[in-house]
Amino acid sequence: MTTPRPAIDSVTIAPSMHNGTARRRQILRLSAMLLMLGLFHGLPWLRWDGTPMLLFDIDARQLHFFGLQLRPEGMLPLLWLALAAVAVLCLVTSVGGRLWCGYACPQTVLTRLHRGLQRLFAFNGAPRWLAAAMRHTAWALVAVWTGVTFVGYFVPIRELVGGLYPFTLSGWETFWIGFYALATWANVLYLHEQVCTYLCPYSRVQPLLTDAFTPTLYYDARRGEPRGPRAPGNGSVLQRARGLLDPMTARDYVFRASHPTSAGARATFKDTHLGDCTDCGDCVRACPIDLDIRNGPTTSCIECNACIDACDASMQRNAFPEGLILRTSSALINQLPRTGMRTKPLLFAALSLLFLTLAAAGLASA
Repeated sequence: MTTPRPAIDSVTIAPSMHNGTARRRQILRLSAMLLMLGLFHGLPWLRWDGTPMLLFDIDARQLHFFGLQLRPEGMLPLLWLALAAVAVLCLVTSVGGRLWCGYACPQTVLTRLHRGLQRLFAFNGAPRWLAAAMRHTAWALVAVWTGVTFVGYFVPIRELVGGLYPFTLSGWETFWIGFYALATWANVLYLHEQVCTYLCPYSRVQPLLTDAFTPTLYYDARRGEPRGPRAPGNGSVLQRARGLLDPMTARDYVFRASHPTSAGARATFKDTHLGDCTDCGDCVRACPIDLDIRNGPTTSCIECNACIDACDASMQRNAFPEGLILRTSSALINQLPRTGMRTKPLLFAALSLLFLTLAAAGLASA
C-alpha cells in the first residue's frame, strides 16, 4: 500500500532537532539552491567591457561570451566547452553519485523553492483559501520573473525590464516570457519530480557512469528487518543479542514486505526479534518521488538524502543508533576489495581535461 502524502512538503526535519550531519545536508541543499538561482538570475545583468557578459543576440547573429563576440562560424570552442561540462558531470556522478540531481538540477532547485514557499505561506489559523491564494500568487510571480530572466539571455535584460512598465515589449518578447512563465509554473506545480522519473534521460544512463564504488543510498536490511512497530525500551539490534541478520534472510524479509500479494501476509514477530525499522513510513513520506528505499536502490532515486534525514530522526526518537539508511557503495556493503584504479573516473577526468584544453585554446584564439 502506498503511504499517503501530506499536502505540504511531506516530512520536514528541523536542523535544531537533528544531528549535525542532517544540518550540514540542509545547509548544502540551501546553498546549492541559492547558488544556482543566483547564477541563473544574475548572469544576464553582468557586463564585461560595456557589453552583456552572456547574451545570445539572435538579431545580430552573434554570442556575447565573457567579453568575446562569437559568430556562428566561430562557436566551435563552445561545443568543446559544452562537452567538457558533460564530461565533468559524468565524472562527478562516477565519483560522488547523483549529486547534481539531488542538489543542483534546475528541476530540483525550482521544486525545492516551491516547497519552501508552501511552508512559508502555511499559516496556522488563517483561512485555507487565503494561504492558498498567497502561495499561488507568490509562485506565479517567481514563474513570471523566471520567464523574464530566460528571455533576458536573448534580449538585453535592462531593455527588457525597462519595457515592463510602461509596457512596450514586442509581441515575440511577450509571448516567450509568457510561455516560459507558464512552463515554469505548471512544470513544478503539477509535474515536479515526475520529470526526473519519466522524462529525464539521466537516470537511464546512470549505470553507464557508475561502478561498484560509486556511493548511493542503501537501507541496512540486516539491521532493519523484520520491520514493524514495537513497544519502546527494547533497544537496537546492535545492543541486543539478536544482532544482524545474515544477508539472505534480510533480503527475504525485504521481498516479503515489498511484495505482499505474492509473498502473502507477513508474520507477526515478538519485539525482541524485530529489527530497528519501526515501519513508521517517514522515509517514504520524505521522498519527493514517493520511493521506498527499503526495497533496494533504484535509478529513479535522485539521492537528495531526504529519506536519510527522516530515518535518522526516527532513530533518535526511538533511542536507536542512526544510519539505518546510509550513503555508501555496493562495494563497501559487499566488502569487495579494490583492485587497481577505477576506470570510469579516469576516463571522464581525461575527457574533461581534453575538452577544457580544446575550449581554452579555441577561446584564446577567438
